[in-house]
Formats: sequence, structure tokens, C-alpha cells
Amino acid sequence: MQMNEQVMLIPLVWSRGEERDVRALLLRDFKVPAHIGVNHQEQGRTQILRINLCAYVGVPASGSDQLSDVLDYDKLRGGILDIIAAGHINLLETLGERVVQMCFSYPQVRGLHLQIAKPEAHGDCEVGYETIRKRG
Repeated sequence: MQMNEQVMLIPLVWSRGEERDVRALLLRDFKVPAHIGVNHQEQGRTQILRINLCAYVGVPASGSDQLSDVLDYDKLRGGILDIIAAGHINLLETLGERVVQMCFSYPQVRGLHLQIAKPEAHGDCEVGYETIRKRG
């Protein structure tokens, strides 16, 4: 599924009886070097990850135009960078779970769609991890 198609997931994540207005914050094609992997050729080096995050948030309580009244997407970006900077991670699944936990640490996040790809892992394909979660 392409990231630009995932905005259409809002109806799949929320039923009609739930919130009437759900918005999404996006990080698309976020490329970040990481120490990740369990294979011998992945040890002791960095590889580029491509991360797509769609965080579903509710509508801010006020109609203000102030950053302090919304979830700043830079907090999500910074949180991902902090997780990666903490040290080597063996599995994409582990990184994914840490990103999910970080996102849900913000009460505004109602759900998310996360994709993490390792474009350099193999010459003939791209490998990755994907999850869709709803606060629950």
C-alpha cells in the first residue's frame, strides 16, 4: 500500500458510530540512518530506513492557530530520532513497537499507521514492517 493511499484508511480505523472528525499528521518518506539488523552484514554499520507514519488525531478543542494547541509533528519526528539514537536494534518489529509506544504517549493520538522499510537490506527487494493500531 502506498503511503498516499493510507489517508483513506481513516474509515477503516474508525466506525461510523465513533468520532465524526479525525485528522492525520503525516511523516512521509522520512529517511534516517540506523544501526539495525541481526544479519552479519548489518552489524557494525548504519543503513538507511524509510519511515512513513500517519498518526490519527482528534480535532483540537479550540479553533486557535497556535502550535501549543495541537500535536506538533516535530515531536513525532524527534521521538523516532531519539529511539534510533538510543543504540542498535535487532528487529524492525522492535523498532516499530517502540515507535507505536512513543506515539501513544501523546494523548491526542487516537491511532496510527506505520511503515518501516529497509531499502538496502537486499539487492532484489525491499523488506519492511507495517502495523495499523488504534488506541484501545
